[in-house]
Amino acid sequence: MMNSPALAISGVTDPGRVRDHNEDAIRWDTQGGWAILADGMGGHLAGEVASALAIETIAGELERLQSDGGPVPEVLQQAVAGAGRAIHEQAQADIRYHNMGTTVVVTLIHDGLLSCAHVGDSRLYRFNAEGLTLLSRDHSLVQELVDEGFLSREEAASSVHKNVITRALGLQETVEADLLQVPAAPGDLFLLCSDGLTDMIADEELPLYLANDNLDEMARELVAEANARGGMDNISVILVRVGEQA
Repeated sequence: MMNSPALAISGVTDPGRVRDHNEDAIRWDTQGGWAILADGMGGHLAGEVASALAIETIAGELERLQSDGGPVPEVLQQAVAGAGRAIHEQAQADIRYHNMGTTVVVTLIHDGLLSCAHVGDSRLYRFNAEGLTLLSRDHSLVQELVDEGFLSREEAASSVHKNVITRALGLQETVEADLLQVPAAPGDLFLLCSDGLTDMIADEELPLYLANDNLDEMARELVAEANARGGMDNISVILVRVGEQA
């Protein structure tokens, strides 16, 4: 039986100012302690199909985990892999969805820990008294160039290739999610977001928008600021605040 803390969760997804439809999808379960964010890509409507299918598939696995139990990191990885297969199979079966795919970041808070599986460039941050920490690592071309010393982080932020991802659900039959696990202490605030937010607001600016006690207001303010700066892509955020042990 997993021991879950008291949580508060809020989220917003918005098409932005340029795109005519929203290919992002978000879902969470406060009682279950989990949150999922996906940023779809593909031809007409295909990105929406991919992100929705990812959310549905992973949510189903997390709901089963709540009732059946199991090792959390392995369940998260299997859930993401299953979503990737489902998207790939649908893309192969219907020419309209050929080459569709999606990023995903999924978190589950349990037993004093946050477990996360992620694929693509949607991100997970933690904000607390020690400041803001980027926990995930982008699966992107510019991140690889930064890792290899060919680009600085400042150069990467302005690169024309910054949105080229190297891993996504659905583009291949199999995909492996990166896993991470960190302590989740009372007062910690976790931010899941698509690149529609982080392309508009730099990491060093994010803490300015994360000090509000009201999660609903904070989520809306983040999206509003990204839109005020151009809203060049769909924008999605989920905020998860850890309370005292239930």
